[in-house]
Amino acid sequence: MKILKVSDFFLSKHHAFSLFDMNRQSMEDVHRHEFDELVIVRNGSGFHIINDQVEFIHKGDFFIVSAHDAHCYESTNKLSITNILLHKQRPFHFINNIDQLTAGIKEYTTSIKKRRTGLTDAELTTVTELTDKITCQWDTRYDNAYFAASESYLLSMIVMLYQCATRRECRASPTESGKRHLLNYLRENYACSINWDYLCEESGVAKRTMFRFIKEMTGFTPEKFQLRYRLLKTQELLRTSDLTVGKIATRCGFSTTSRLTEAYKKQFHRTPSQERMRVSNSVLKAHY
Repeated sequence: MKILKVSDFFLSKHHAFSLFDMNRQSMEDVHRHEFDELVIVRNGSGFHIINDQVEFIHKGDFFIVSAHDAHCYESTNKLSITNILLHKQRPFHFINNIDQLTAGIKEYTTSIKKRRTGLTDAELTTVTELTDKITCQWDTRYDNAYFAASESYLLSMIVMLYQCATRRECRASPTESGKRHLLNYLRENYACSINWDYLCEESGVAKRTMFRFIKEMTGFTPEKFQLRYRLLKTQELLRTSDLTVGKIATRCGFSTTSRLTEAYKKQFHRTPSQERMRVSNSVLKAHY
């Protein structure tokens, strides 16, 4: 497994953080890194798989990947992200106690159940502006003025993320709020038979608009998106649990084990049983 090194991503040994914009992030192999990574989804969507746990992410989401976590992106659709890399062993020049903010962000964004709001369009614009200010500071002097400016912009960004993570009510416009409600509902109820008429009424979005929005955001029709989500969750449970294939089929919304097996083989070119065998073999190799 590829491990991303500090030496390849930090400008100098005096830098406690680094920042990168990734436009149109494509699918990539599972990897780890030697630093923490604060991820902000500026646009698009995709599935984020971390330590074999699957979650759908989309515009406005943000989360922390800790050092040595294994993760990757799957089935991305115009996914653009900002990565803030944090080196825990290096002190900032002018910021104290930033760990308290990042710990709060991680606590409030780890669970889907807690993640009811996300960054608004206005806040994402602020992220872009602060990112530009930080990158414009990059030069070869690295003096006090450089670190004071870049760290102040970083602190402003992290404070905004912390405030968003901990607020209870969404400050988004009715349209933004309705779309986020829709996407939250889809990722929390991927295994259920969805009553689209009820969901349209709940989110305040017309069905035609809803279906078009889902296709634009995910790259899939609603039906194919739900199937993709179910299959990735099936893969998660095959890799992380001892549940039988039958119980996994039921939990992930498949009417029968045979339907699950057929869909899984078509998508991943192996059966659920073969998937579980691959995991067992990997564990044995790691042990020896």
